[in-house]
Amino acid sequence: MFKKVLIPVDLNVAGDAQRLLSRAKPLVEPWGSELHVVTVIPHVGMAIVGSYFDENFESESRKEAAKQLASEVSAAGFEAQQDVLTGKIYDCVIAKANAIDADLIIIGAHQPELREYLLGSNAARVVRHSKQSVLVVRGD
Repeated sequence: MFKKVLIPVDLNVAGDAQRLLSRAKPLVEPWGSELHVVTVIPHVGMAIVGSYFDENFESESRKEAAKQLASEVSAAGFEAQQDVLTGKIYDCVIAKANAIDADLIIIGAHQPELREYLLGSNAARVVRHSKQSVLVVRGD
Protein backbone atom coordinates (compact mmCIF):
# COMPACT_ATOMS: atom_id res chain seq x y z
CA MET A 1 0.00 0.00 0.00
CA PHE A 2 2.77 2.47 0.92
CA LYS A 3 6.08 2.22 -0.96
CA LYS A 4 8.19 4.53 1.22
CA VAL A 5 7.59 5.12 4.90
CA LEU A 6 9.41 7.64 7.09
CA ILE A 7 9.53 7.01 10.84
CA PRO A 8 11.05 9.83 12.91
CA VAL A 9 12.03 8.72 16.43
CA ASP A 10 12.96 10.65 19.56
CA LEU A 11 16.09 9.23 21.16
CA ASN A 12 15.91 11.67 24.09
CA VAL A 13 13.03 9.91 25.84
CA ALA A 14 13.89 6.44 27.14
CA GLY A 15 11.84 3.74 25.45
CA ASP A 16 10.11 6.07 22.97
CA ALA A 17 11.90 4.78 19.89
CA GLN A 18 11.22 1.14 20.77
CA ARG A 19 7.57 1.85 21.53
CA LEU A 20 7.05 3.57 18.19
CA LEU A 21 9.06 1.07 16.14
CA SER A 22 7.36 -1.94 17.74
CA ARG A 23 3.94 -0.46 16.94
CA ALA A 24 4.95 0.51 13.40
CA LYS A 25 6.50 -2.84 12.49
CA PRO A 26 3.28 -4.89 12.09
CA LEU A 27 1.75 -2.01 10.12
CA VAL A 28 4.50 -1.76 7.50
CA GLU A 29 5.78 -5.33 7.22
CA PRO A 30 2.88 -6.58 5.05
CA TRP A 31 3.42 -3.73 2.59
CA GLY A 32 7.11 -4.52 1.96
CA SER A 33 7.79 -0.79 2.16
CA GLU A 34 11.15 0.91 1.91
CA LEU A 35 11.67 2.19 5.46
CA HIS A 36 13.53 5.29 6.55
CA VAL A 37 14.08 5.87 10.27
CA VAL A 38 15.42 9.26 11.32
CA THR A 39 16.16 11.21 14.44
CA VAL A 40 16.70 14.95 14.75
CA ILE A 41 19.22 16.72 16.93
CA PRO A 42 19.10 20.50 17.45
CA HIS A 43 21.47 22.69 15.51
CA VAL A 44 23.87 24.58 17.79
CA GLY A 45 25.72 26.46 15.07
CA MET A 46 24.41 29.91 15.95
CA ALA A 47 27.26 31.96 17.35
CA ILE A 48 25.51 32.84 20.59
CA VAL A 49 24.64 29.18 21.26
CA GLY A 50 27.61 27.47 19.65
CA SER A 51 30.13 29.48 21.67
CA TYR A 52 29.11 27.55 24.79
CA PHE A 53 29.97 24.16 23.25
CA ASP A 54 33.20 22.49 22.26
CA GLU A 55 33.92 22.80 18.52
CA ASN A 56 33.44 19.02 18.11
CA PHE A 57 30.16 18.92 20.03
CA GLU A 58 27.84 18.78 17.02
CA SER A 59 29.82 16.12 15.12
CA GLU A 60 30.18 14.02 18.27
CA SER A 61 26.47 14.38 18.97
CA ARG A 62 25.67 13.20 15.44
CA LYS A 63 27.96 10.19 15.81
CA GLU A 64 26.43 9.23 19.15
CA ALA A 65 22.90 9.70 17.82
CA ALA A 66 23.71 7.57 14.74
CA LYS A 67 25.05 4.80 16.97
CA GLN A 68 22.00 4.94 19.24
CA LEU A 69 19.63 5.04 16.26
CA ALA A 70 21.28 1.97 14.72
CA SER A 71 20.91 0.16 18.02
CA GLU A 72 17.21 1.04 18.31
CA VAL A 73 16.47 0.00 14.71
CA SER A 74 18.35 -3.26 15.14
CA ALA A 75 16.62 -4.05 18.44
CA ALA A 76 13.24 -3.54 16.75
CA GLY A 77 14.20 -5.96 13.97
CA PHE A 78 13.86 -3.34 11.25
CA GLU A 79 15.71 -3.21 7.97
CA ALA A 80 15.73 0.53 7.33
CA GLN A 81 17.78 3.36 5.97
CA GLN A 82 18.82 5.54 8.89
CA ASP A 83 19.71 9.20 9.09
CA VAL A 84 20.51 11.75 11.77
CA LEU A 85 19.16 15.17 10.84
CA THR A 86 20.04 18.52 12.37
CA GLY A 87 17.59 21.38 12.90
CA LYS A 88 13.96 21.86 13.92
CA ILE A 89 12.19 18.52 14.23
CA TYR A 90 9.11 19.27 12.17
CA ASP A 91 11.07 21.06 9.42
CA CYS A 92 13.56 18.21 9.15
CA VAL A 93 10.86 15.51 9.10
CA ILE A 94 8.86 17.25 6.38
CA ALA A 95 11.97 18.00 4.30
CA LYS A 96 13.17 14.40 4.57
CA ALA A 97 9.72 13.05 3.64
CA ASN A 98 9.73 15.27 0.57
CA ALA A 99 13.32 14.39 -0.33
CA ILE A 100 12.69 10.64 -0.31
CA ASP A 101 9.19 11.03 -1.80
CA ALA A 102 7.62 9.22 1.17
CA ASP A 103 4.04 8.02 0.94
CA LEU A 104 3.54 7.89 4.70
CA ILE A 105 5.02 9.33 7.88
CA ILE A 106 4.52 7.35 11.08
CA ILE A 107 5.17 9.64 14.02
CA GLY A 108 4.82 9.25 17.76
CA ALA A 109 2.94 11.69 19.94
CA HIS A 110 2.56 12.21 23.65
CA GLN A 111 -0.47 13.47 25.52
CA PRO A 112 -0.19 17.21 24.95
CA GLU A 113 0.74 19.54 27.76
CA LEU A 114 -0.95 22.91 28.16
CA ARG A 115 1.87 24.74 26.36
CA GLU A 116 1.47 22.44 23.35
CA TYR A 117 -2.19 23.38 23.00
CA LEU A 118 -0.99 26.94 22.46
CA LEU A 119 2.19 26.33 20.45
CA GLY A 120 1.59 22.96 18.80
CA SER A 121 3.71 19.86 19.15
CA ASN A 122 6.09 18.58 16.50
CA ALA A 123 3.67 15.80 15.57
CA ALA A 124 0.85 18.31 15.15
CA ARG A 125 3.00 20.51 12.92
CA VAL A 126 3.99 17.54 10.78
CA VAL A 127 0.33 16.56 10.44
CA ARG A 128 -0.69 20.10 9.49
CA HIS A 129 2.11 20.89 7.05
CA SER A 130 3.20 17.66 5.33
CA LYS A 131 1.81 16.66 1.97
CA GLN A 132 2.15 12.98 2.93
CA SER A 133 -0.32 10.92 4.88
CA VAL A 134 0.60 10.85 8.57
CA LEU A 135 -0.18 8.12 11.05
CA VAL A 136 0.10 9.36 14.63
CA VAL A 137 0.89 6.70 17.22
CA ARG A 138 0.09 7.73 20.78
CA GLY A 139 2.52 6.91 23.58
CA ASP A 140 1.45 4.91 26.61
